[in-house]
Amino acid sequence: MSYIDASQLTQMRADALATLADDTATILRGTAAVNAIGEWTTTYGTIAASVACRLRPIERAASLQLIGEQQQTVAEWVVTLPQGTALYPDDRLVIDSVTYEVMQTWDEETWDTATRANVKRLEA
Repeated sequence: MSYIDASQLTQMRADALATLADDTATILRGTAAVNAIGEWTTTYGTIAASVACRLRPIERAASLQLIGEQQQTVAEWVVTLPQGTALYPDDRLVIDSVTYEVMQTWDEETWDTATRANVKRLEA
């Protein structure tokens, strides 16, 4: 089995970062609160802006799902961000004025060269 050293991992991270030049994301994180009529609501606030990213679809076709008793089109994507970016399920990303919800992060990588997550885009 071949292992890489710290300098090789640093170079791999720099190479991965260089591929993220096309898009930027704003990362939003939710905070639960009670509204004026006593209902729980989630308010999203910006935790990071202009984060370099790359977005690619998982499947070519979106699926139709029943969400909140409304039929919606759900398209799933993979987003790649710089290594070490704090990202959690239920966070939101705004990329090119489109909002994506983080479904799952990939934090089990052996050689962590980037932060990756599965996200979904909902279209009414």
